[in-house]
Amino acid sequence: MNQSIDLEAAKAAFFASGGQLVVLEGFTYQPLPQRKHPEPCRKKRKGPPPIQNGTRQEVAMARADMVAKMAESMTCREASLELKVSQSSLWDMAKRYGFKFVQGNRGKHTETPEAEDRDAKLAERIQALRDAGLSRYAAALKLEIGHAKLKRLTEKFDIDFPRKIVRSYP
Repeated sequence: MNQSIDLEAAKAAFFASGGQLVVLEGFTYQPLPQRKHPEPCRKKRKGPPPIQNGTRQEVAMARADMVAKMAESMTCREASLELKVSQSSLWDMAKRYGFKFVQGNRGKHTETPEAEDRDAKLAERIQALRDAGLSRYAAALKLEIGHAKLKRLTEKFDIDFPRKIVRSYP
C-alpha cells in the first residue's frame, strides 16, 4: 500500500512492544598526533679515524710536494693512475703550486728499431724518386704515404727534396 503508512505502523508496533529510541553520537574530527622527528646529529665517519699531522695547509703542501716530485718524471695521466686521483685535480694542484708534469706522447711518432729500419728503406726510395725527377706530391702518391710522413722523413734523413720543380722550356 502506502509506504509512509506502513512505516508509521511499524514504529507504533516497536514502541508498543517496549522499544526505546537510542540517539547515537555523530562523527567528531580528531587530528593526527604530531610527528616526532629525531634530533639532528653528525654523521658517523666510516673507516679508521684520519691521522692529523698539522693543519690542512701543511698537509696540502706536503701532498703538493710529493706530486711535484712525481711530476718531474711522470705524465699527469701516469700520476693520476698511481695516486688514484682525477687528472683535473692534479692539473689544478700543478697550477696552484707552480709545477709542471712531463709532456706525454700525444700520438706523436715514437722511435722503435723496426720503425727506424722502415724509415731508412723509405728514405732510400724517396731519394731514388727525387733523383728520377718526381715532385714531392708524385713521390708521396707513388709510395702511398702522407705528406706529413714525407716531410718527417726528408727532415730526419736530411734529404734535399725540391719543394717545386721548375722546368725550363727551350
